[in-house]
Amino acid sequence: MWIGPAAAAAVALGLALTLGGCAGRPARPTAPPPAGVASDAAVHQVQRGETLAAIARRHGTDYETLARLNGIRAPYTIYPGQSLRLPGSGGGQTAGLPDAPPGGWAWPTSGRTVRGYDNAHGGNKGLDIAGQLGQPIRAAAAGTVVYAGNGLRQYGNLLIVKHTPDYLSAYGHLQRIDVAEGAAVTQGQPIASMGSPGDGGGLLHFEIRLRGTPIDPAPLLPPPTGG
Repeated sequence: MWIGPAAAAAVALGLALTLGGCAGRPARPTAPPPAGVASDAAVHQVQRGETLAAIARRHGTDYETLARLNGIRAPYTIYPGQSLRLPGSGGGQTAGLPDAPPGGWAWPTSGRTVRGYDNAHGGNKGLDIAGQLGQPIRAAAAGTVVYAGNGLRQYGNLLIVKHTPDYLSAYGHLQRIDVAEGAAVTQGQPIASMGSPGDGGGLLHFEIRLRGTPIDPAPLLPPPTGG
């Protein structure tokens, strides 16, 4: 569905209120946990075909943290029916997240993460990934482009893609934008090229937002393939 300039501007304005500015804690979803998760979200019961990495991503953490918490060593073998403790299980907080977009999440580009997510006031609301000027930036998941422009000066050329009613992703410091507002994109589709925040080095600022609130993308993404 095409999204008009007014709607796109509203999305951009909402993003501007928190990009690099106010820092609230990521919203805690109130939806019931998916199958295999205990009602208090303290324990996950392994289902057939699940991997430790997939379970970790589903609960907003990483496989190493989950393995450490449950005393699981490499090669991180798990089995159906096994109960896994989840981070924060003693605090009674919901650990689950809404379902990821169809196909899950993928890295938007190759390169080294030079600055991670920091939820402190004024901290980094995503990942800063260093690479080469002009290298492809790809959609992290399928969705619709809801903003393409440079109205937020501190992020230069910026793309915002809406994936589901819960999730959107943002791509900043772009050299070139290759998709228009309203365009449907598929996961892995080239949507832009890497630019620079001004110091000459190639850098992508990448965010995932849950209901408008920035969350750490790293636990949602697959393990880096190297390089």
